[in-house]
Amino acid sequence: MSFYESSHHVSFGIFLICFIELQPRSGMAITLAKRREIEEQLNHVITKQAELRPAQQALLDSTTSTEDHQCRLHIESIGSDIMGYFGASRNMLAELKGEANPDDQHIQAQVQYISDKIRQDIEAYRLSQSDFDRQMRSQVRRRYEIAHDDATPEEIDQGVESVIMGQEQVFSVQDKRSQHARDARAAVAQRSAAIRKIEQDLITLAELSREVAELVHQHEYAVVEIDKTANETHKNVQQANIHLDKGIRSMRNARKWKWWALFICLLIVLIIVVVAVVWCSLSHSCGANNI
Repeated sequence: MSFYESSHHVSFGIFLICFIELQPRSGMAITLAKRREIEEQLNHVITKQAELRPAQQALLDSTTSTEDHQCRLHIESIGSDIMGYFGASRNMLAELKGEANPDDQHIQAQVQYISDKIRQDIEAYRLSQSDFDRQMRSQVRRRYEIAHDDATPEEIDQGVESVIMGQEQVFSVQDKRSQHARDARAAVAQRSAAIRKIEQDLITLAELSREVAELVHQHEYAVVEIDKTANETHKNVQQANIHLDKGIRSMRNARKWKWWALFICLLIVLIIVVVAVVWCSLSHSCGANNI
């Protein structure tokens, strides 16, 4: 094959690809393409979760303040990526809902599947984070008890909650506690910061799940409202037509009775004239009076 022929085939192939890409795609093709994009985001979530689990375990197993700090930052970085992928999935679903044909049941089935998949993945991640949150709280309590071995259970409960909420950034360590207690204090501070971040993410996850569910609900509500408005409009038009028909019939009846009244009046006048003429002819009174 000559260089000219090869170039010709390549050019034609490029033209054909561009031509196909420029053609308007069907609603189902657009829906499936968007579904693949969303599933790609959710696959990134799965990949990041695989990285997150060993990072979380490393923080649970950490014994030094430096390692605690590094593990916590690593966990927060992975968690931010996961939340970003979930947010992107939610935005893509919103775009798909705006483009999808509401009357196409096959397209709506795809949209519903994607919506359910996002919510399922959010729920799975939420459960794993809740479990890690419980483990972290348990460690914070144990470390707090080490630093406050003379505190009552009630004082420990209050102190742990204060540290987790960030109201008590550091707690005092008496001289007799030595390095062990100071390490416990540092561990509590790092784990408390991690717990606060987890709880913020849990709130965001709940909001994302609600928004994803409402995307379907809002669409259904809009369709119902459109149908309701259309039905009410149709009913109002029918009622207006009925009243219009009645008005037309009333006008026609009024016009008809007007002509009947005129005819009767003319008939009465005609009868009076005829009676008068006949009476005058028979009695000859009309002519006599004139003479």
